[in-house]
Amino acid sequence: MGLGYAMYDRPLSRSRSPRPKGRGGRRRGAKGGIDGPDGRRFKPHHTTTVPKVTDLGATFSSGDNPATTAMLRNIPNKYTQEHLLEEIDAQGFSGSYDFLYLPIDVKNNANVGYAFINFTRSSNFARFCAEFQDYHFKRSGSRKIATVSPAIVQGLQQNIENLMRKRVAQGQHGPMLLHDGRRIDLDEAVKIYKNN
Repeated sequence: MGLGYAMYDRPLSRSRSPRPKGRGGRRRGAKGGIDGPDGRRFKPHHTTTVPKVTDLGATFSSGDNPATTAMLRNIPNKYTQEHLLEEIDAQGFSGSYDFLYLPIDVKNNANVGYAFINFTRSSNFARFCAEFQDYHFKRSGSRKIATVSPAIVQGLQQNIENLMRKRVAQGQHGPMLLHDGRRIDLDEAVKIYKNN
């Protein structure tokens, strides 16, 4: 697909009036979002409403479609993706996932409090849910306690397709994807899974 999204450092505008081009040559669109240098629209993934009361556990409890993607909530806002990866790996999950996305509020340079992690096996997903439900995060002196549930979007390919539709950022604020033990970017992941 090769969409080549740029990393944007400006927050979304909620106003309806377009902002003239200025610093950095970026322009905010009339319906929110940011126009990048290539004219494409960027809208952070976290602007989507995340339902908090849906019982997703019941949805994925059948053996036909076991859940593999977890939504981890109440992450301390100062955690970076690397901090979260270190903490997850320290609990014995290294090598068990192929996707992690921690949306970032670029205006405040802080995460928005939740992340999505896709595991390669449903057994690892179940173990993660058991380990991280009511988990106390180790860094930053936060008193936040984690909750875990199945994500609305399930599976690696579906998560990739979902993020491409939302035109999420790449680079340091983009999703982390693994293929054959190495990190790949979103564009490369799209090419791999379109050819499979």
